[in-house]
Amino acid sequence: MKEKIKNADFHVDLFNPQLSEILNNPELGHAIKRSKQFPKEGLKKLDLIFASVYRRINDETKKEAVNSNEAVQNNIRNDLNKIIEYAKSTKNLKIIEKPEDLYIKRKEDENSIILHLEGGDIITNPDIINDLYKRGVRSIGPLYSHDNQLGGGASSGNVNRGLTALGKRVIDRIIEKGMIIDTAHANQKTAMDILERIRDYDKIAATHTAFGEKQRFITEELFKKIAEKGGVVGFTPAKPFFPTLENYLDNFKKASDLAGSTDNLAIGTDFGGLDAEHLFDELDDIGKLTIIAEKLSEKGNYSDEEISKIMYGNIERLVKQI
Repeated sequence: MKEKIKNADFHVDLFNPQLSEILNNPELGHAIKRSKQFPKEGLKKLDLIFASVYRRINDETKKEAVNSNEAVQNNIRNDLNKIIEYAKSTKNLKIIEKPEDLYIKRKEDENSIILHLEGGDIITNPDIINDLYKRGVRSIGPLYSHDNQLGGGASSGNVNRGLTALGKRVIDRIIEKGMIIDTAHANQKTAMDILERIRDYDKIAATHTAFGEKQRFITEELFKKIAEKGGVVGFTPAKPFFPTLENYLDNFKKASDLAGSTDNLAIGTDFGGLDAEHLFDELDDIGKLTIIAEKLSEKGNYSDEEISKIMYGNIERLVKQI
């Protein structure tokens, strides 16, 4: 690389290691050790982070999600709102709510973040989208791994469950607000339904994924449809997604060949959402993201401009439209 480039991460569970403290709930302390994935000096190297607003729920609560139970979801909604308020009150986090915010000079120890709702269980009616928007959320993944009132989740086993009637209304409202839509945790039927529903809307993404036939992964067909709409797909450099870092790097060649360019490729690490044993030794904290740019450059298949798009520019393009 001839010059320093900017770095963006399309999916980070930034708050996961602190959830037990943020929500005053020791049962949510499962990710405390993952704080090592966010060294202070490493975070300084990131120019933009999509930070997930998410908290773990039990199996009983997951089963209730399809019923749109307001009493159940209100408790979860309150917790997610606390996470949002925590983000807003943290002095070294700058919430990006409009394109101009990207270009406000930040302090050395300050991170620019997009608040991303991971899983739409709490969206029991489209007006919830309006409230989330007012609170600063600019990106939404309607599904997590389980089925909910909006559609089918990637790990539910019900591969035929697609976008529901409520799900269609919610997608319409997200579009109305100009927010980014993430299909990453939807099953492939629901992801395809979303892509059909949005028509020519281009703020569409799969923020953290890999190629594969598993419902959690993205097929070549889905990838091409996202690319055709001008969306962006973030590939995840971790063992559950790719066997080796070298395999991960080679994946960008496959993706760019399918899309016809690097204009639809990005990186979504899922740091904070994965335990240490699931990470590559060479890339086990967020500060090492620059290794990807260096290794892509070494391969000689990409220009500096193309690498810059993968590392930051393609995500920036979506954010400039919110």
